[in-house]
Amino acid sequence: MNLKKVSSLLFTLILALSVWVAPIQAAGITAPNVSSVSGAWGKGTDPAAINPNKPVILFVHGLKGSASTWYQDNDMYQYAYNNGYQTAFINLYDITGTSQNMWTNGKLLAAKIKEISNHFGKKLVIVAHSKGGVDTQTALVHYNAYPYVSNVITLGSPHNGSQLADLAYSSWASWLSALIGYQNPGTYSMQTSYMQYFRSVTNNHANVGKNKFYTFAGNDYESGSTAQLFGGLFLSNYDANDGVVTVSSAHLPNGTMVKIGEWNHTSVKTGANMFSLIKPYLVLQSGISAYNLDEVAAGKEQFVQTLAPKREQQNQTFIRGGQFDGKAAEAFTVENNVDSVTIDWIGNKNLDSLDIIGPDGSSQNINVSSVADDGLLNGAWHHTATISKPAAGEWTASAASSGTSAYLLTISYDTNGKRAAKLNKARDNKKLKLEVDGLKDEKTTVRYQVDFVNGNDDKSGKYQRKQNQSKRVKQQESLLTDEIDIPASEGSGVYTVTAEIEGETDEGFKYRRTLVKSVYIDENGNTYAP
Repeated sequence: MNLKKVSSLLFTLILALSVWVAPIQAAGITAPNVSSVSGAWGKGTDPAAINPNKPVILFVHGLKGSASTWYQDNDMYQYAYNNGYQTAFINLYDITGTSQNMWTNGKLLAAKIKEISNHFGKKLVIVAHSKGGVDTQTALVHYNAYPYVSNVITLGSPHNGSQLADLAYSSWASWLSALIGYQNPGTYSMQTSYMQYFRSVTNNHANVGKNKFYTFAGNDYESGSTAQLFGGLFLSNYDANDGVVTVSSAHLPNGTMVKIGEWNHTSVKTGANMFSLIKPYLVLQSGISAYNLDEVAAGKEQFVQTLAPKREQQNQTFIRGGQFDGKAAEAFTVENNVDSVTIDWIGNKNLDSLDIIGPDGSSQNINVSSVADDGLLNGAWHHTATISKPAAGEWTASAASSGTSAYLLTISYDTNGKRAAKLNKARDNKKLKLEVDGLKDEKTTVRYQVDFVNGNDDKSGKYQRKQNQSKRVKQQESLLTDEIDIPASEGSGVYTVTAEIEGETDEGFKYRRTLVKSVYIDENGNTYAP
């Protein structure tokens, strides 16, 4: 091969590599200047050549997030710039440290959408993470911001709420969630029953079809942080999930589920994972290009296939919580044929020790990891341990800490669906019915209590409730054949049912689980439950 030909091939190779590498490694961007106040927004660095046919991408953060979620430890901003898009980033009320509901955030966002669109002189495409997707739909539908937006892309958004929000208002979690600020208007509005109400006033609204929504969902919580592992184990009682949001909740009525992938709640918002997938929907006109219709159809099919959990593992959680001064111990039972149990002692401070004691009374040589929560329970510590093939019988988790602490203990069981307990709706949602599989009916009882938190659901954006307080409105023990009443005497708000199931397996081993169910009653007395 002559020198001229080698030089030509080398030049071609270098040119090819530069074309391939440039979209990923291009620099030239600076962090947007977004002040730490509600409603503040900043524009990203403009690309060298602004394409008038490309929309501006407005990035909207999620619960307890901020504008920086898109450019600190996240390459989404870089990908948008590399691909020639103008960008904008906004802080909602969450920047104050207290997350607000979709009405309050949505009203603010609607005004800013108009302002940002007018600034750039063209429509926006909104890319929203987590609760930001719900805030965005509220802004467009209920606060009439739809003319300034073409498409909306939501990443891991709880369009039907999150059972983790239900858990925050359960009787066992109230001590801890109140102490670390997890009980707030934003979390309140994400309870699954309240989101049923939200869907009832949104899905058939005259504005609901004015913008196209494209959704993405993750089903790989195990690849996430310790916080997402805790959330994922709890949510696996209901569906495949990303550690915060289930796949079924990420599905938006009147929207298109494009893809369900192996993402956790953090990786579902990164540029490397998502930009190539969302790029077909970053268009000024409302709709999608024809070449992508096959991908959308495949996404719908994949959604149907993924609605069911990867494994039958429903309602396999035992929960305890409260306060302790120095030392505390909680007992939990393990029935026969349990593949594993994962213990997570969550507290507002790092424990000095967590000892796991087996049914024979001996301390188990089990590794306990301690990790600060970096997600929804930010401010709490996780102390986790997993026991494979645990012996049947009564176990104890014994914690020691300096000073007074609040805690939430969750025991997650992997039983491969051999037995389960469920709370189902009955009689116009005003009663609940316990159903069990693999347990003796005559040996099964349910002890339950109902807590109430008032909420104002008017669309003015106001929100009223007693700070960090809930009211116990009922406590009772019933047989399996009984129905659980939802007392409506307290008026409009969320009634959280915490039910303790105790029974025997068909083989005669003791079985204990905790179920949490959220029921919302609006100002007209209508009842909503997932």
